[in-house]
Amino acid sequence: MTREGRMRDSYRFARTPHWLTGHALAGTLLIVFVIAGFWQLDRHNGQRDRNALATERQSARALDADRFFEAVADTETVALLEYRTVRLDVLSIDWPEAIGIRNRSLDGLAGCHLAVPVEASGNLNGGPERPGVLVVAGWLPQSACEIAEPTDWAHNAAALDAADVLEGRIRLSQERGLLGPSDPPQGRLASLARTDVERIDQQTTLDLVAIYVELTSAAGGDGTHIALGDNAPDAGGAVLVTPLPPPALDAGPHLGYTLQWFSFAIVAIVGYTLVLRHQARKGESEEIADD
Repeated sequence: MTREGRMRDSYRFARTPHWLTGHALAGTLLIVFVIAGFWQLDRHNGQRDRNALATERQSARALDADRFFEAVADTETVALLEYRTVRLDVLSIDWPEAIGIRNRSLDGLAGCHLAVPVEASGNLNGGPERPGVLVVAGWLPQSACEIAEPTDWAHNAAALDAADVLEGRIRLSQERGLLGPSDPPQGRLASLARTDVERIDQQTTLDLVAIYVELTSAAGGDGTHIALGDNAPDAGGAVLVTPLPPPALDAGPHLGYTLQWFSFAIVAIVGYTLVLRHQARKGESEEIADD
C-alpha cells in the first residue's frame, strides 16, 4: 500500500462511534466559544456606545423643572433623559418617606443609598397636584444603614433641609432581571434591593415621576452653595451621606473576555487537530510495523 493510502486508512478511526462522539463534543464547545466571543464583543460595543451617549448627555445644558416634567410625561422619550442634568426647585423633602437601597458599595466599602421623595415645583400639564421626584441623596456606610424609623435618615443629610434648589443626574428606574433579590410587592418597606421608583411610589404621598435623580449639588434660594458629604457642617456626630460619583465610563472587561473566548476557540481547533493527527500517526506506525 502506498504512503498516501496508509495515511487515508490511518484516519479510519475518526469515523468510529467513539470518535464521532468526540467530534460532536469538540464542535459543540467550539460553537459555544465563538458565540460567547461575539456576545462579549457586542457587549463591548454597547458599553462604548453608552459611554459616548452618557458623555454627550452629561455635557448638555441642565434641564429646568418645567422641561423636565414635560419630558418625563412622555413614556416614549423618557429613556432619552438618562444622564442628563436637571435642576429642581424644592418645595419640601419628605424625610418620613425616605428609604434605603441596600447592598451598595463605594470605594470597596459596603453600605446603602439614601433615597428620599422630594416635592418640586413645575408644570405637569394637568398632572398630579403634588409632583414628586425620588432623589438619591448619596451613599452611607453599612453602620448607618440600619435604622428604626425612616425619619432617622434626616440627620444623615441634614444640610439638605436648607436647600431650595437640587441638581442631579437623571437615572432610569431599576428593575429586577432574571436573577437577583426580590422585594415584597406590597406593604411599607424600610429598604429595597434596587431603586425601583414604581415600588417606592406605592408608599409615598407624592406622585413620583417614573425616573429618579442622583444628587450632585444643592443651593439655597439666594444661590449659595450648600456643602455636602465630608464638606458639610458637623451634624452632631451623624454619619453624613456622600454624593454618588458620576458613572464609570471605562470600557469594562468585555474586550478582554472577547479575546479570551476567541483564544479558547483557536486552542480548541488547533488542539483537536493535533490530537487527530497524533492518533493517525500512531495508527500509521502500527500498520508499517505490521508490514
